[in-house]
Amino acid sequence: VLNRQKQELFIVVDGIDRAERQNVEFIQQVRAVIGDLPARNAKVTALITSQPDNKIKEVLSGLPNIEYDEERKEYLASLRFDNTRYSKISEEHKGSLEWLWTHNQYQEWSSSNNSRLLCIEGKPGSGKSTLAKYFKDNFLEWNPDAESAILADFFFSYREGKLQTSHHNMLRSVLYAILDQNETFFYHFQSKYRIHKKSSAAGHVEWSYSLLKDILLSLRDHEKEERIYLIVDAVDESDDEDRRDILQLLLELCSTSKCCIIKIFIASRPVSEVQHYINKFHNIIRMQDETKADIKKFTDSFLGPELGLTGDLLREATEYIVDHAQGVFLWVSLVREEMRSLPEKGYRDREIIEQLKALPTEMEHFYERIVNKMEQGSLRDVRDGTRMFQYVLFALRPLTVKELQHALAIDGDPNRASIPSDQSFEGELIQGMEKRIAHCGGGLLEIKGDGNVQVIHQTVREFFLRRGGHVAKSRFKVRERDAHASITIICTRYLLLCAANTALENKLLDVEDWTSQHFDAYTQYLNERPLMNYTLSFLKHHISGC
Repeated sequence: VLNRQKQELFIVVDGIDRAERQNVEFIQQVRAVIGDLPARNAKVTALITSQPDNKIKEVLSGLPNIEYDEERKEYLASLRFDNTRYSKISEEHKGSLEWLWTHNQYQEWSSSNNSRLLCIEGKPGSGKSTLAKYFKDNFLEWNPDAESAILADFFFSYREGKLQTSHHNMLRSVLYAILDQNETFFYHFQSKYRIHKKSSAAGHVEWSYSLLKDILLSLRDHEKEERIYLIVDAVDESDDEDRRDILQLLLELCSTSKCCIIKIFIASRPVSEVQHYINKFHNIIRMQDETKADIKKFTDSFLGPELGLTGDLLREATEYIVDHAQGVFLWVSLVREEMRSLPEKGYRDREIIEQLKALPTEMEHFYERIVNKMEQGSLRDVRDGTRMFQYVLFALRPLTVKELQHALAIDGDPNRASIPSDQSFEGELIQGMEKRIAHCGGGLLEIKGDGNVQVIHQTVREFFLRRGGHVAKSRFKVRERDAHASITIICTRYLLLCAANTALENKLLDVEDWTSQHFDAYTQYLNERPLMNYTLSFLKHHISGC
């Protein structure tokens, strides 16, 4: 297109990658012609398009270029956040939770052509997170027509550390999922991203909480009809600050959406902020009112097969557990753990029933019973158990079995403390490190699939940290300041031992004479110490805490 008056020439070459045999000589000629035209007093603007091709890219190198979708991918990278809780949530017992799909509140929420918010409310330990995971995992199987829908989720968790309770990170995570699954939403992000990128140091974009909220809310103005399913689990474990603000945001998103249909699925204990909005939620399911049949299925799976109960005694035990569970799966799980060893100890069927009825029916009293049994352990058991709970409850991130084993190896007497070698760790792990954690933790600690150690439920954390509570009066005085002091001492001694026990051949060489190879070798040595990464990352935090 030539504008003769202004001597402007616009050239568009579309699909140059489809030129016959991708003729490099032809592409070079196109570039030469375009480059030669300015010398003929023409102002040239050229646009050349191509599929990704390294050969073409090389020929046209030096020209300004835009890679398709590059900006969206940059934006996605700035949003990415690793939400760690989902993979650690227990799977549902086989055949349970299927009632969800036919529940009238769910069907009303799901079938409506309007945006709606469904709240799963339940007691602690009633299986809310398991239901949220089940919904995510089985959504497409039960809703095959929703294959093109966008599914975004975030699972809050206090046990996973401070980053996993942040509303800011929740917004990052769900916006990432939405934009990753459907690029047509990018225009809601694009202008803000460009402005923000220009004002950010070295192009590194840090998103503010308020800006992320604005972007999420802007999705209500999306001009194309899309379905978005947003799952937010354990709202009660999110940061207290701004929880009400987030609930208000989600309700506003539902009530003002235009073309998009936004379905929000949240799960929470009945905390005050949730109760404040309970009458504004479109649909509500209370877990403890729906799980009686599921609890019976779970109970049937161990009373007969594991405990050998049959006939009338089996029915009596089943009815007792189902009636006293009050919808709390966690209580049934603890009952199972308490009872499964009884047949091995020679208990007869009637005696097993008597032991069952002697167990506490309230979670608080059950935890007290477990701690009382733990107190009867040896001095070493109590010491190791206390240290385990200190790390699990007050570390800034979950520790692995290997890290925790190294922490336990730092003896109270610094003259006897030592760092296990890799070989001795593997040996101890084989001989029963997991059993040691189960024994000293009284069954209140668990090892997840990724090797991280955590309390079995958020209610255990709350029980241990309750001021003036049962644990505070026991031998397990897990106070925050004491925990920070203990972790500080352990980490400091660990640093000293790593410095003293380096395997460098030239360890006596003055550090001023080290070469880059010495530093590389020492870095490698430190990197192989399991607790070193945590120590270097978070020692300052624990020093401040004590």
